[in-house]
Amino acid sequence: MKRLAIAPHRLYFFLGALAALILFVWWWRQVVSQTMAVPLHALVMPLGIFPLFILGFTFTAGPRWLSVESADHYFLLHGGTYFCGLLLVLVAAGLGWYPLRTAGFVLMLAAWLAVTWRWGDLIRRSKALDKKHPVSILIAMLGGMSALLAAVFWSAGDNDAWQVAREFSFFGFLLPVFLTVSHRMLPFFSSNVLKPYVAWRPYWLLGVWLGGCWLLVLAGITGWRYLEAFSASVLSLSFVVTSWRWGIFRSLQNRMLAMLHLSFAWLAVVFGLQAAGALGVAVGSASIHALGLGFMGTMLVAFVSRVSYGHSGRPLQVSNSLWMVYLGLHLAAMLRIVASLLVIPSLLTVSATVWLLLITIWIAMMLPVYLKARADGQPG
Repeated sequence: MKRLAIAPHRLYFFLGALAALILFVWWWRQVVSQTMAVPLHALVMPLGIFPLFILGFTFTAGPRWLSVESADHYFLLHGGTYFCGLLLVLVAAGLGWYPLRTAGFVLMLAAWLAVTWRWGDLIRRSKALDKKHPVSILIAMLGGMSALLAAVFWSAGDNDAWQVAREFSFFGFLLPVFLTVSHRMLPFFSSNVLKPYVAWRPYWLLGVWLGGCWLLVLAGITGWRYLEAFSASVLSLSFVVTSWRWGIFRSLQNRMLAMLHLSFAWLAVVFGLQAAGALGVAVGSASIHALGLGFMGTMLVAFVSRVSYGHSGRPLQVSNSLWMVYLGLHLAAMLRIVASLLVIPSLLTVSATVWLLLITIWIAMMLPVYLKARADGQPG
């Protein structure tokens, strides 16, 4: 277990994998028993699964982006506090002890404030000329702080805070982080594999994406449906163009690269559905599940697998088992979307079951990587 203290990604990815397993088991049991705590589910799934993985990547790749040293071990305290806060939320919710549930959200918020301060300090110390991506992540982390603060108020009894927490969770926090990292890393990874390849990642494109995210936050809180439809339509079109410019079809030559591109392709579907829903088409929760499962869920598996293999000295190769798990997650996400579009409750159970089985297999493949020494004998 001492190897978890060697590098930030080891601890954060390890805790993130455990959190994902716990949360998907928790939700699967509720789906099967038809005792679904939907409001809590809509907050703890995005705020419980993804942040720890985001911290693992940010504090591993981020210092390199900024050309600064990050040798402290505060990540042990921060990661442990966030994880314990999440467990407290789930246990207290199950027992009906709502003040204790609120205390769990407060713990998560406290940990997040600490890591956000730490990331901001790294940016302040950096002499790098280009800090656009790190600053974008910092702004998104502030969005995460807002989401957690709103979750605290909701848990304490302010029902109106739930919508604020939900909108900030997805569109003020998680999506901006995913888009910032994709903007920086997908063309970079593609240029390492595809020859010849011209990396296309203009900053105006990132600006359009992030501006669209914040317009969606505003539209979600205010209920301005036409603003939501406009923003989602622009985003959907931009993602179609980007997938083509980044070479989604060429990426199929390499499984590891294809995983990233296929996950990114979900975004055009996500915001097409959201635009349709804003204009009155009955899509239910299809768009948010396409975002959370189709894009974020599969992109998490793709990105974490790549980073885990790369930073453990293993070949960047996708085995048949990992490839089948990854493709199966896409299928499970599609089933969840069909369940929303056609209102078929039984498909919800099938989707949750398939997703749980596949994510458990993936987690079982990843956890040993964080507990073992690097395969190439290098430190880290």
